[in-house]
Amino acid sequence: MNVAHHLELAARARMDEPAVIMAATGESISFHDLNWKSGAMAKGLALHSIGAGDRALIMVRPGIDLILTMWACFKAGVIPVLIDPGMGLGNFLKCVERMRPNALIGVPEAHALSYVTPWVWDNLHRRVFAGFRLGIDGPTLVELIGSPGVDSPRKVNPEDPAAILFTSGSTGPAKGVLYTHGNFNAQVTALRETYGYRSGQVDVAAFPPFSLFDAALGITSVIPDLDPRNMAATKPEKIAEAITKYNAQNVFGSPVIWRTFGPWAAAKGLTFPSVERLMIAGASVPPTLIAQLRSLLPNGDVGTPYGATESLPVAAVWGKDIVERFAARSQAGAGTCVGKPAHGVEVRVLRISNSPITNATEAEWLPTGEIGELCVFGPVVTQLYVGEADANETAKIPVDEYESWHRMGDLGYVDEDGNLWLCGRKSEAVGELYPDCVEGRFNPTCGRTALVGVRGEPWLVIEGAPDDAKAKVVSESGLVKRVLFHPKFPVDPRHNSKIHRRTLGAWAEKQA
Repeated sequence: MNVAHHLELAARARMDEPAVIMAATGESISFHDLNWKSGAMAKGLALHSIGAGDRALIMVRPGIDLILTMWACFKAGVIPVLIDPGMGLGNFLKCVERMRPNALIGVPEAHALSYVTPWVWDNLHRRVFAGFRLGIDGPTLVELIGSPGVDSPRKVNPEDPAAILFTSGSTGPAKGVLYTHGNFNAQVTALRETYGYRSGQVDVAAFPPFSLFDAALGITSVIPDLDPRNMAATKPEKIAEAITKYNAQNVFGSPVIWRTFGPWAAAKGLTFPSVERLMIAGASVPPTLIAQLRSLLPNGDVGTPYGATESLPVAAVWGKDIVERFAARSQAGAGTCVGKPAHGVEVRVLRISNSPITNATEAEWLPTGEIGELCVFGPVVTQLYVGEADANETAKIPVDEYESWHRMGDLGYVDEDGNLWLCGRKSEAVGELYPDCVEGRFNPTCGRTALVGVRGEPWLVIEGAPDDAKAKVVSESGLVKRVLFHPKFPVDPRHNSKIHRRTLGAWAEKQA
């Protein structure tokens, strides 16, 4: 089934109710219009020779136009390619060059970039403009919507390509992950079954790409007043305003937003009784922050989904369990509990190795309690990086011709109750010390910390101004060789939350 059928179902059920609301301007689009206009755009793409199997690089600013564009591509069988421009121009252009898109659907600045770097765009033949036209052939999004007729979702098979979504590049080179319609359909089901999302609800999507899932789930998506290029600058009052004004049951955002929002709301004595679930994704979240956020939700809880671009969701846990059952274990060095596997997902633990595994029968799976590399299997798990033969060889463990286990690159274990515990990235372990296991001991007293390796030795970096008391706490543990302070950790461009440990480690080495 084409994933766009979910939008058609939502449009029938909710017709004139708002599908997307831009909180900053009040602009909105109904489920009916989102479905109808994306169908008209799909027809327009075909009329301009952008059709099934074509790769279209999407460079449209987050908002209603982006959501319309993505649904139009799904309906037309066009494969949208999403690359995070925050990774830097050089890395971005390398990703474009590898993808060789047939079409560019983007803002005028994107088209201008393609003209000044023509060697990267050697396969580009069609253009669509989000905004004004640059005197170059190609329709605008508005003109696509005005196309005669409306296309229904193209018939597809579950294994047919639906999109190419790039990883952020925060823990290694950015790679294009191939999503099929089967993957997306399984994700919609997993989100509904795992977290209890229901049609008719309202979600404040402080991570705008989640708005696509909202529409598929029949949920009204409110995009708050924020800059997705700089999540750290999000004003907490804008999130609070969106929750209150639209009586939101759901909120979704990266940890950097909630690290500001929690103390701000607590200081003002605010609570948010409409919220049933406040979801945090993008990096590990300390139990102290979860406890603070829970205190703001008299009728809800905090969820911290675990997953990756290659597989989402993988596991689910709620704040009540984190605070009441798992926080003490994290502070004792057990790592970060991310809960039980999500709906339809199987998780196993592989003995630590960097060698490729050519068949699942050769994998050495570890028993309960032993730390190894987390691997996932199921319908939400993607099967391929596009144009990345080496990465596919090292990250995939084939089961048969069609399915494989995905190696998450994260270390962890499964406890006696079936809960999954995260220890940190395999590439960021320092000997037998793992980031989440070490940092979890100190975060309650020292704030945000980062384990880094310097010439093979474990050092701990504490974010903030030098503090003798904090340094003493860490030094007396005997776990690390040296303690440093850094004013502001380097983080990933997508969530502004995942620590760039390679960059931080290089900085630490210069302090030696």
